Amino acid sequence: MSYQVRPLRTGDLLSVTEIYNAACHARESTHGRRPWSVNEMKEFLLESRPSFESYTCIDKGAVVGWTAFTRHHVMEGVQHTAEMSLYVQASSRRKGIGAGLAHILLSRASILHLHCIVAMVFEDMPNVISFAKRKCGFSVAGCLPQVFSDSGKHYDIVLLEKLVGS
Repeated sequence: MSYQVRPLRTGDLLSVTEIYNAACHARESTHGRRPWSVNEMKEFLLESRPSFESYTCIDKGAVVGWTAFTRHHVMEGVQHTAEMSLYVQASSRRKGIGAGLAHILLSRASILHLHCIVAMVFEDMPNVISFAKRKCGFSVAGCLPQVFSDSGKHYDIVLLEKLVGS
């Protein structure tokens, strides 16, 4: 593969936001359907709830994917738990980019003193759940039935978990 995975740079935020917004439009993000501005993405990854670490994947000079560990909750007792986000541009999928991003980020978990990584995925996305289990070592921790509402329909969200060191 000709792509490069590197730490997120401020200059990547426009592309990262565009990839995220495309996922929202396709109902692939459990954060909602509303597009984010570059400033909202900057705040999410770098400012108000700074990520533990974020990475982008560059292919032929363009950002084609990104991943991050962000704080799952800001409350006592869960400071060693992170939520993992991973997004790959639709045209760049099934080329190893998601696995490359996941590998780099997950290899940093113990260095960041994380104990638990969580991820949330729509139940009707079995290929994503399978990827998280096979390529990333996640297991299904539970399901939040009909917790996400969109255009009058309700969707289940699967909660995935990976204990660091297991």
